[in-house]
This record gives sequence, structure tokens and C-alpha cells, in this order.
Amino acid sequence: MKNSIRYIVAASLSIAATNAVAAESFDFWGYFRAGVGTGADGSASNSIGGSDFQKNKIGRLGNEFDNYAEIGFGKELIKEDEQSVYIQTMFNMWDGDSDSVSNDSPFGWENMNLQLRNFMGMGETSWAGIRQYNKGYYIDMNDYFYWNQTNVGAGIERMSLGAGKFSVAVLHRDFENEIGTDTQHAKHQINANNLELTYDSLPLWEGGTLALGYKFLNADPSTEQVDEPGAGEHDYSDGHAFMLELNQTVAGTGFNKTVLQFYVDGSAAQGVLMGAADTLNGNIKSGSGYAIRNYGSIPLSGNWDLSHAINYAAADSIETWDNDQIDASMFGASAKLAYHWSERTRTYAEMGYFSDEKTENGSDYDRSGSKYTLAQAWSLGRNQPELRLYASYFDSNNDNWSDNSQTFEGNESDDTWVVGVQANAWW
Repeated sequence: MKNSIRYIVAASLSIAATNAVAAESFDFWGYFRAGVGTGADGSASNSIGGSDFQKNKIGRLGNEFDNYAEIGFGKELIKEDEQSVYIQTMFNMWDGDSDSVSNDSPFGWENMNLQLRNFMGMGETSWAGIRQYNKGYYIDMNDYFYWNQTNVGAGIERMSLGAGKFSVAVLHRDFENEIGTDTQHAKHQINANNLELTYDSLPLWEGGTLALGYKFLNADPSTEQVDEPGAGEHDYSDGHAFMLELNQTVAGTGFNKTVLQFYVDGSAAQGVLMGAADTLNGNIKSGSGYAIRNYGSIPLSGNWDLSHAINYAAADSIETWDNDQIDASMFGASAKLAYHWSERTRTYAEMGYFSDEKTENGSDYDRSGSKYTLAQAWSLGRNQPELRLYASYFDSNNDNWSDNSQTFEGNESDDTWVVGVQANAWW
């Protein structure tokens, strides 16, 4: 009965929204991906042990087996000359199961904010609410945001200042940490705030621009979360993150980006963990880290394209609140070659490799893995929404990283395969 009521309400809201859009002009945009398949252990997710295998490092093609969507609407409420007031909203949905029912598909907000556009006459957007803020710092083939994610906050974005664009924002981004006794731990939300400054779109030469960024992340736990060290509670370190990004256009339609990042204290491990720079790690007391990234898409000829992503990161002299001493590094690389048979069909070959190393309290650990994918795609034009058939092979060497040394098929195998279908759409 409850599910029936949910479906009736959802249908009514959908009809109402459709009628409203028909009656008045709205901006409408979104993103959707879906991956399904079968593998050596039955389902694709069972074979690799989750909804992907290190896709931030070795690539997402043939390596995403979940369903995710973002549906957005926007409306200009009022406009006078070059100034306007705009409302933006977007909800998301994620489902990692094989069959979706109404009580196991998490929904959330990606955007719900009010924007004042060009009120200062500098091309800026002043905003407050929930926002995918400054979201261009993103490696699509790895589905990896290396600077920003969705945040609650307020700020002034892309104000024309000199030759570039200046942005400032105060953002709120809690992080999870486990607190409890040795036998029982519970996850707690730790309050944190983030001051971000960026200066981007600074022209250097023909086709070349520079972006600079700084973040201060302030941990603000409650008294109850820090006052019993014997129960696993502890204080939390603030963090700092710095970024320099060089963006170069290549052969007209291609691009290449080189990114340097530096992390301090509570942010120190974000590079080696492939985490976003706007999130603290509650286990880290002190240390420093850095990351070097290069990624892009280059047209090789009329029918061939090459996309690539290379990430290297290291963290030195990491001290945790449990008094562990850690040094670590990670390397990940992926490359995707595309051959366009026509404007409607193309074949992809994507390969990826990663290697992680760490020294913890004097003991050395390492792991590595690779992925090989062949996919056939159809669409109505290049860089348009696609339907893909894929086959992927995964290999892993995890011998001394953890107790479960074998990665795939329920910790029973060092390699596995999956075949299936993916959809990738945006509008």
C-alpha cells in the first residue's frame, strides 16, 4: 500500500512538472549513466566485488555497473538590463542494485540555489544554497573530481578581475569518521567548513590558460566527539590545499590539462587516496602530500581520437591520530583510443594500470591492477549520448596489501572478466 501511494504521488508530481514546463519556459538539463552486465562470478558487480574496480585510476569505460542520474531545472525569475535573478535546482539518484525498488534508491540534491547574476557589473554570479560549485576540475574518463564536489555554501563566482576570473566561496562539507571502542565503532559526521579562492581563465599564450586555487578546510567537531580519547575519540586537524592548472587547446577541438596540487595536514592524504581537495581526512593528524596530473583528449586524424589520464601522487611523513607513521604513493594511467566508422558508430579500446605503495610503521605494502576494455558504441553524432556494448578483463596483484589478497570473484581470483551494456547521456 505504501509503495502504491509513493507511485501515485510520483506520477502526479511528474504530470504536474510536465504541465508546468509546457506552460512556461524552463531550462532543463541533466546526466544519466547505466551499466549492466554479466561476469565470471555471475553478475558484473559480483565478479569485481563492487560497482567498479579502481575506476578513478584505470578508467570508467566497461568499469561502471551502477545507475546514476542528475535531473536539473532552472528558471530566470526576473531580469532588468544585464542583471537577473535565477533559481537552479537539480536532484540526483544512485542505485547500485540489480533491481530498483522505491526504498533502496538514494535520492539527493545536487543543486538548490539562488543566483544573482551580474549585480556588480563584472560578469559574476553571487549565489547561496547547494551547488555543484566550480565543477570544471574533473577528469571525465576517470569520473574524478580533484578539486570540487557538490557543496552547501555561498560565494561569488567568476568575477572578471584583470585578465582572469576570480571566485570566492565559503562552503560546508562534513566528513565521516569512525569513533568508538576497540570492539565497536560507529560512523560520525564531523562538521567542517571550507574557504576557497580561485583565479582562473588567465590567458598565457594562444590556446593556453592558467588557473590557481587555494582552500582552507577547518574541522569543527563537537565537544562530545573529542573528549574521550580512551574511547577512540580525538581532535581533528585543519587542512590546506593548493592547485595550479595549465589548460592548452590542441588541434582545434582537443585539449590537454596539466595539474599540480599540494596538500597539508588534514588534507595530506587526499592525493594518494584519489580524494577531492574539499574534503578532510579525519584520521590524519599531520603530514604533507602532492599530486601531478595530466589528462586530455586529442584528435589524431579525421577518424581517430586519443584520450588519456595520468595521475601520480605521494604523501610524506603522515602521522595518524592512532600514532601510525605512513609514507605512500600511487600511480594511475589510462588511455582510450577511438575509431569512428561513421558519425553514428565508433569502436573504443581502453587500457588502464595502477600501482599503490605504502610504508606503514616500517612495513612495506604494495598492490597493482589493470583493465582492458573493448567497446562498440552508437549515437547520432560524435560527443553525443551513446549506447555501448563492452567486454572488459581485469587483473590484480594484491598479495601483501590486506588479509584478502585476491581481489575478484569473492576474494577467490586475481583476475576476472565482464561483458555488458552501458548508456551514457547528457543534455
